[in-house]
Amino acid sequence: MRMDANLNFVAPGSALSLVGSAGTSIPSTNLIDLVGTGAGTTPTNIIGNVTVFGEDTGIGEPKLQIDIAIGTACTTSNCCTLNVAFQGAPDSGSGSPGTYQTFAETGPLTAAQLTAGQVIRMDWPVAFPANERPRFLRLLFQVPSAENFTAGTCAYAIVTLVRDDYAAKFSPNNYVVH
Repeated sequence: MRMDANLNFVAPGSALSLVGSAGTSIPSTNLIDLVGTGAGTTPTNIIGNVTVFGEDTGIGEPKLQIDIAIGTACTTSNCCTLNVAFQGAPDSGSGSPGTYQTFAETGPLTAAQLTAGQVIRMDWPVAFPANERPRFLRLLFQVPSAENFTAGTCAYAIVTLVRDDYAAKFSPNNYVVH
């Protein structure tokens, strides 16, 4: 898989609002189509005996990661949490996504964890169940029913090949400068 501008769930510079009515799940603005032709188109050349294209991109090398950056800090008046789900869907047969299956998720993140500039990292998961062959991939930003954020954005959600953060950034100093 090659890395390019089409391999992002929320493009840098196009923030996604995480504010919605209570219990609303917000899909990422971009859908990754593993064929690359876009939803609504069917591939014409499929090798083998399958009728629709699909593949598990979570196996093999290089191991991909997803970086999700918070733009505007999340605030809430009702203890809202955010769960980010990585989902895949097979081709429905008409070139459109079928039913989405969750392959991995972050678990509930509190507003205190979703500060401006915070980066949430996820390893690119394998498809689940093992025979699932998704063509379409997305992130789904989920909040519990009866809860919502009053402010907050996702600045970007991109696919990366390697971690590029400074590992010692959060390490405590073991000395004092006088």
